[in-house]
Amino acid sequence: MKLKQTMQKAELEAKRRLEIDLSTVNMEETKANEQGFMIVRKKQKPSNQTRFSQTIDMNISYLCQAQYLTSAEFSFIFTLAPMLKIGVNAIVDPRTGQYCSVSEIATFLKRSRQKTSEMISALIEKGIMYEFANTHELKIHGRHVTRRPFFLNPEILCCGDKNKLESGITQLMIHFNILEKAGIKLPIKAVVEPHNKYGKLVRRKTYLELQKKWNKK
Repeated sequence: MKLKQTMQKAELEAKRRLEIDLSTVNMEETKANEQGFMIVRKKQKPSNQTRFSQTIDMNISYLCQAQYLTSAEFSFIFTLAPMLKIGVNAIVDPRTGQYCSVSEIATFLKRSRQKTSEMISALIEKGIMYEFANTHELKIHGRHVTRRPFFLNPEILCCGDKNKLESGITQLMIHFNILEKAGIKLPIKAVVEPHNKYGKLVRRKTYLELQKKWNKK
C-alpha cells in the first residue's frame, strides 16, 4: 500500500510540473504571435515500451564459479524475468500486475505446482528469492489470509533502475543477509542508506564501507 501511494504521489507531482511548463510555453507563444512569430511543437518519436531486466553479470559469474546454484535453479530464475514488476522485482502476473501465488507461477511457467514450490523454497533458503509474510495476519488468524508477495533478489536480475530499488525488499535482504551468512560475497550488493527513498546496487567495497559506518552507530 505504501509503495502504491508513493508511486501515485510521484505521478501527480510529475503532472503538476508538466502543467507549469505548458503554462509558461503558452504565455511565450502569445508574445511570439504578437510579434509575427510562431512556436512549432516538435514531433515526438514514440517511446520504446519494451520491458527488460538487467542481469548483474559480475554476480552471476561469481555464483557460477562458487557453484552456489544448480543449472535448474539458474534456469528457473531467468524464466521469471517476464513476471518481474518494474522497480519492485516482485513476481506478478504480467497481464494484471497482481502478485502471483506458487500455483499461478507454476501455471505461467508451464511447470508442475510441486516442483515450482520446491524450487521457490530452495531459492528462498539460499537468499535468491524472498517473500513478505504478514505477521499480523498470523497472530490473528494463525495462517496467511492475503497473498504473500514473492520477490527475486535484484542483485541477480534487476527489473528497472538499479539505482532505484524498492527500499522494502532491500531492507529485508540486508536484515536477513542470507547470502553473506552462507559465505557468498557478491561483488555487487544492494544497500539502502538511512532516510533514503530507494535502495541501490553498489560495488562490494562501497557496501563494506557503509556496513562499517552503520555498525559504528
